[in-house]
Amino acid sequence: MRLFSRLVLVLLGLAPSAVAQVPGSEAPAKEPAPAAAERAALPEPGPAPAEPAPVASPEPVSPTPESAPAPEKSPESAPTASDASTPAEPIGRPSEVAPQKAAPLPASAPWIRAHAPLTLDGRLGFLVRPESSAGFDEESHVGAELGLSLYMDLKRELAVGVEIERASLGHGSAVSGPSTVSVDYTTTSAVLGVRAYPKRSELFDLFVGLQLGLGIQGVSAAGTRSSGGLAPATAYKCSGADSPALQIGGGVGARLMLSPRWGLTGRVNGTGRAFGSDQVDACAQGLGTATTISASLGVGYDFDLDP
Repeated sequence: MRLFSRLVLVLLGLAPSAVAQVPGSEAPAKEPAPAAAERAALPEPGPAPAEPAPVASPEPVSPTPESAPAPEKSPESAPTASDASTPAEPIGRPSEVAPQKAAPLPASAPWIRAHAPLTLDGRLGFLVRPESSAGFDEESHVGAELGLSLYMDLKRELAVGVEIERASLGHGSAVSGPSTVSVDYTTTSAVLGVRAYPKRSELFDLFVGLQLGLGIQGVSAAGTRSSGGLAPATAYKCSGADSPALQIGGGVGARLMLSPRWGLTGRVNGTGRAFGSDQVDACAQGLGTATTISASLGVGYDFDLDP
């Protein structure tokens, strides 16, 4: 019995040594604790930093247009000439062209008159001769007037031109026994004219005119002439023209533009004519010096010398 117990003790003593010799059965070695010297060399942690006190944020101030700073633009974001003329379009979406509105057409063509007008004007009117002629029993002092004028503008306020006129100066008749006479008087004149425009616009012109030139007195007579004794009177007709005589005239007028080129002209004019009072071509007695007053209405066209 004692022998058996000793054998068990020997086996139990051998078991731990056998386990220690088995490879991989050793327990992992624990990391040695740092030495006391190394612990003394390490710096001790300081106190935790104090948290900063919260700062109250200022109230937001809305910038005014004057005080708001202009946003800085980087060179990459600076717009180019093509960017300014072409609006940015989203990527991946087809470009859409905005419809453009056509400019409205003017209601009517602009009213533009000739810059350097050459005005050709034809007129028709009537004429009055206030004076009477000696030797006639009956007289008519009213006649017709037909004229043509051509004026060129030197500047906007002044124009010069020529006028040709054919006018009736009336007629007179007389009876002396078996002799009778009826005379019609006419005049054909050519004058130089000057017009000054105190008022001129696109639609209306007001002018003062002066004319100076020559006029020729014409006579046309018809009647009966006594042959003397008991012979019956014989009928006759004749016509003649006097030598040219000086005449001067002046008046006022206005022109209303019917279009940029066509105009309607009205004029009142007075003219002094230095005609002779002697027999004209042995046909009839002349009128002598006469004054006439005429009123006429004409239509004219402006040729533009500077289109």
